[in-house]
Amino acid sequence: MKYIFPICLIGLIVTASSCKKEDPDPTPEETGYTIPTTYAFTNVDHTGQTQRIAMLDELSSYMNTGKISGTVLDAQKMKDMYANAGNPFSDATLNGSGKQLKNKTYAADQSLFDSYFDNLALASQSTVAGSNGVAGVVASSSDASKTYLLDANGIEYNQLIRKGLMGAIFYYQATSYYLENIVTDDNNTVTSGEGTAMEHHWDEAFGYFGVPVDFPTNTSDAAYWGSYSNQRDAVLGSNKTMMDAFLKGRAAISNKDYTSRDEAVTTLREMWERICVGSAIHYLNSVKLNLANDGVRCHELSECLGFIYSLKYNVDRKITDSQITDVLNHIGTNLYNVTATDLDNARDLLSTIYGLDDIKNIL
Repeated sequence: MKYIFPICLIGLIVTASSCKKEDPDPTPEETGYTIPTTYAFTNVDHTGQTQRIAMLDELSSYMNTGKISGTVLDAQKMKDMYANAGNPFSDATLNGSGKQLKNKTYAADQSLFDSYFDNLALASQSTVAGSNGVAGVVASSSDASKTYLLDANGIEYNQLIRKGLMGAIFYYQATSYYLENIVTDDNNTVTSGEGTAMEHHWDEAFGYFGVPVDFPTNTSDAAYWGSYSNQRDAVLGSNKTMMDAFLKGRAAISNKDYTSRDEAVTTLREMWERICVGSAIHYLNSVKLNLANDGVRCHELSECLGFIYSLKYNVDRKITDSQITDVLNHIGTNLYNVTATDLDNARDLLSTIYGLDDIKNIL
């Protein structure tokens, strides 16, 4: 049996086919109110989510500098950016925002991400090219201009952190905090600029999806989960499903239609999870095409691992803790040693769990 990654042993407490025929949008005659076609509601504020996305942008930019051979990364600098301590950002508004990434990360995994920063900084201290058993920068064998900073087992911590925080903050906060607690939120007292608590928390969940108000007509500014929804949309039909559900739920809350709100919550959780697992399967397929290319293989597998780990953060998830462990076991801990059979086994297990067998090869 292969060794299991430490992350799957920590914090696993947050206990489909693609082409379902979509129901037509409800009409005003059916609902008694109009659902807008863009996120144009009154009293919308998700500034905190926008700021955290910008913080992850800056953190990612800094981590990316490590892929240039000879660039040593500072673990404390990354931890300061994670906790917004000591004015770490070039954007002064972020420094003074009172927001941070760390305190919104799934609590049991905050120290894990701190350890990832240490691992990334340690790998950057290597003075030789990376290879199996040796940390360092590895170039793509097909395009030497593309380089990746890997540890001795081929883990690209840059990607593990980036995709992992997408799951441990954005996905977790939206699906397992805001949408989970929305039923008990006050929906009568209006705060100017924010609406009711229920409206505000719905808007904050929307903010973590990372899309413009006119998504999916406009996909150019989609970031993080919004971007991956767009990348999987041709197969999953995720863009319209997600945006329609956010619009339906927000309109329903403003009109105290809690049946429609709860339907939207179910849709959002299910499709967001499919975007996550669909992205993991996508990378498993892609890695098979780059199996002999150490740099690209390890880069894409590190992204894949981030999505697999993220599956645990949805409180209403379809996959179990033991099934996540089984998937990770197929991949193993040394990404230099992964075989095509390992990748097929991991992909097939995920596709079976999620009922995606009919589209697993085209994700």
